[in-house]
Amino acid sequence: MSKTGFKVLICGAGKIGRGFVAHLCQRSQADIYFYDVNQSLIDQLNEAKAYPVYMAGSEQRDMIDLKQAFSPKDQDALQSLMKDVDVVVTCVGAAHIASTVAGIRELLKSSKRSAALNWIICENANQPAKQIKQVLLDGQDDTWCGWVESSIGLIETQVLRSGMPVSAELAEREPLALSMQDWWTLPADADAVKGEMPEIYGLELKSNFGNELQRKIYTFNGLNGPISYMGHLYGFEFLHESANASALQDFYDQIQAESGHGLINEFGFDEQEHKQFQQLARRKYENPDLCDQIERNARDSKRKLGVNERLVGPALLCLKHGREPVAYARAIAAACLYTGSDDAGTTAVQSLLHAGGAAAVLQAVAGLASDHPLCMMVCAACEELKELVKDSISCN
Repeated sequence: MSKTGFKVLICGAGKIGRGFVAHLCQRSQADIYFYDVNQSLIDQLNEAKAYPVYMAGSEQRDMIDLKQAFSPKDQDALQSLMKDVDVVVTCVGAAHIASTVAGIRELLKSSKRSAALNWIICENANQPAKQIKQVLLDGQDDTWCGWVESSIGLIETQVLRSGMPVSAELAEREPLALSMQDWWTLPADADAVKGEMPEIYGLELKSNFGNELQRKIYTFNGLNGPISYMGHLYGFEFLHESANASALQDFYDQIQAESGHGLINEFGFDEQEHKQFQQLARRKYENPDLCDQIERNARDSKRKLGVNERLVGPALLCLKHGREPVAYARAIAAACLYTGSDDAGTTAVQSLLHAGGAAAVLQAVAGLASDHPLCMMVCAACEELKELVKDSISCN
């Protein structure tokens, strides 16, 4: 069953939270509340009570209205909201899931809520519902754990809309403005819903969603990673520059062939339908209207080299089904060599690389032994890419 006229608390007031989830909820006539740790942003939202979302490549401009925005200091108000909020959404980023969920857990407990709660998860992470459930349950009493199991629907989604920077002129004139991809669907796990789910514009509930989520990660993120890391080696600044580079088209074709080989053989997707899904990913990253920086997508290479992440994950699945992931080995090598960010994850990878080469990186980050076939392929590709870098790779 579904209901209308609902309250939604969106945790994470960034591009996905404000520019996608809230946009869908606005079209659903929901009362929108935000939670974010950025106090300055919260103050701006509360003062304005509305902000514009522009559709990239068009003249469309929609105003999003909000009821209230909260920061961690607003515990009493958040506790009160938790008593009757209909939906919670998290889009805080993989690194902040645990801390955000721990805070929500305490708010739910102190609110003494009894009604079921549907929790929509818009995180670009591996098995985020499992991560969230673990935080909700760890160290808690049987009564609470029983309520979580029976009453909280942890609903994973496929987030396919992207945001991009607004112009400096627009940012000065409208500091809360966002520019977003013209995409209006949010596929989600139908089997995880508890009780009544509000009618949310664009929300597409699908059964057997785990396979679809894996497909999204290995198809969209699985192309984003190679575009980002190879693009950095070739000296590009934006994803669309790398995605459209003539010198890399055969490489991206091979990437998609390898990820598709693994996914089709593992899950039985229809080959033609899957090719259409892959084309959506390719067109997304080729679109210059998105103007998405490579550095933003490539940063934290340690997380993105994880065993189930966008590079090693599809490579291992391809290898499992009898095909050598030659292109992915090259993309993984490019990620090992990536030096375009100074975050902790990227610098950790560089320390491992300097200490023991690509084999040390993959052993520490992805758990692959030095004699694993993929590890050996990556090590060889790493040496080849080092030579190319020395010879100054051409972007033409």
